[in-house]
Amino acid sequence: MVSKDYAEWHEPVGSVVTARASARFELTDEQIARYHEDGYLIGPRVLDDDQLTVLRAEVDEILSDGHEGQEHWYEYNSGSATRMVHAIGAWRVRPNLHDLLWHPGITTPLRQLVGGAVRLMFDQLFCKPPRQGGSVSWHQDYSYWTYTQPLAHATCWIALDPADVSNGCLHFVPGSHKWGLLPRPDQLTNEGESSVYTTLTEEQRAAFTPVPAELEPGQISFHHPLLMHGSPPNTSDRPRRGFAVHVMRDGTVGVDDLTPVGGVPGWLVGGAGEMYPLTDEPAGEVLGGRYFPLL
Repeated sequence: MVSKDYAEWHEPVGSVVTARASARFELTDEQIARYHEDGYLIGPRVLDDDQLTVLRAEVDEILSDGHEGQEHWYEYNSGSATRMVHAIGAWRVRPNLHDLLWHPGITTPLRQLVGGAVRLMFDQLFCKPPRQGGSVSWHQDYSYWTYTQPLAHATCWIALDPADVSNGCLHFVPGSHKWGLLPRPDQLTNEGESSVYTTLTEEQRAAFTPVPAELEPGQISFHHPLLMHGSPPNTSDRPRRGFAVHVMRDGTVGVDDLTPVGGVPGWLVGGAGEMYPLTDEPAGEVLGGRYFPLL
């Protein structure tokens, strides 16, 4: 029996997202200006305890082997190599993780930050187990996304558990989104380079002052696609489960751009090499369709 694919629905289908006036979640002019100055913004708590209970239960279900719906993941990585669970496509696998994409506390600010209607690019689930959750190297998200143009993207990160320094919360480098596009960590293999930090100018290194984005359960943060960020290991006795929603402004084009800082993820490339099989449009056309819904 084929499991239900929640990508069929471009509206809430579960119990987490309720109809609320989006004006309640609108950012102020000061908040928007702060985001553009720093490259990130710490947002409010948008999920209550009951909603978090439902979402954590769904996450726990999909952390077990052989879970229903596993055929709908774009990527699913776990085990000793990563020391955490990193998965893409949860919105297709469980109804309430699906519905987070339409939460007005997430979508309303994202529209303001990119300057228009937004489409889902993809989601990411990050789960760092107690005492073993792995680290994430310093990087810029857009260095992995140059197959989508123009640069009109933003990310909302949602804490499902308390996220603090001890259990590996995100760290942002304020102002680093103004440094231009930097290499991806996985491309730094020449002359012993192993970190994006090694490519920075002297001035940029002097300004490299990471700030921890500590969040309460249900609280969110937003960050720019060129902002340098990463996270340390989980050294606590508590889990750190988080969910990221990456969006692009409506009208973004998918391009066949395999430049030195580009590269198209495997789940966007068909077995015969056809670009963007998740859309009805060929490369060079506006991204849309079933797997890139309007939020």
